[in-house]
Amino acid sequence: MDVRKLLFIIGLCSFIFIPSFCRFISWKNKKVTLLSTLETRNCFVSYVNVGNNRYLVKQKKENRKQIAVVRDALAAYIAKNLKIAHLVDIIAYNISFPGKIHHNWPATIHTIAPGETVRKQRGSKYNALRLKQLWAHASTFEQKGLTRQIINHMTWHKQLPIIIALDLLIGNSDRHCGNLCYDPETDSFCAIDMDDTFNKDLCEIAYKKLFIMLNDPKIVFTSEEITAFVQLRKTLMYLLSHYESRHMIKKMYYFAKKTGFVSGSSLYTPSIEKKLTTYAETITQSWISARKLVKVLETIIKINNKKILGVEDYAWSI
Repeated sequence: MDVRKLLFIIGLCSFIFIPSFCRFISWKNKKVTLLSTLETRNCFVSYVNVGNNRYLVKQKKENRKQIAVVRDALAAYIAKNLKIAHLVDIIAYNISFPGKIHHNWPATIHTIAPGETVRKQRGSKYNALRLKQLWAHASTFEQKGLTRQIINHMTWHKQLPIIIALDLLIGNSDRHCGNLCYDPETDSFCAIDMDDTFNKDLCEIAYKKLFIMLNDPKIVFTSEEITAFVQLRKTLMYLLSHYESRHMIKKMYYFAKKTGFVSGSSLYTPSIEKKLTTYAETITQSWISARKLVKVLETIIKINNKKILGVEDYAWSI
């Protein structure tokens, strides 16, 4: 069967069999108050009170970028049990809501991340944290994806390998210092803004680079890096076992329907249909690559555990 036809059938099945995503906000019978709105280069960002709770509403400024709503919601759905990301829900295209500038376009509503972005924390050591896995703007293969620097920076905090594992699987190449919050009071990170995802296979790049490092006698991993690899591998295994690629494709089409990307809607164009198909194909391939990545991590861990004392398998837990 043609791949596009198969993915279309999966999408149709998702509309029928997938239960509604458990919404973390109940909008009905609750007072919603718009607090403020600011305009960034790509989005309108509004803060609202729903009942007694404060949330953030985000809406893309360009019609052609509304597909980001689906990617953001799907990434947050995968991340929700890792406890390192905020929650995201979709405000459909046909629902009026305070903070939606374009009432006939979709938007996303987010829980407020604790702390501040690491970019704003000039006095913190995490201000120098570099976790962004370059993709299109990498001039060499060495600079692309999971670099030696990122591997080292994963050791700075026990949550960072978990965030990197998530970014690898969902293909997030935009983990810059403005898309990562840190709360000194709880000593915890929160990943935000994950709408540039499911369009690249970062796991394949990481697998290739680690395989090269494994066979390079000049590269020696520290005990801290091996411990970070243990958590990276464990998190990937957890995600692969709890979120099968087929299920993720169904969930993506469910979010697409909820957003308004359905036949008869002005939002649903041939370009959107093609993008959804591409995301589905990328999810399938990334999940395959993630399994290869898990295997090469296992090899690296086993080899180095024989060399380094004090490193226990699965040292950290999610």
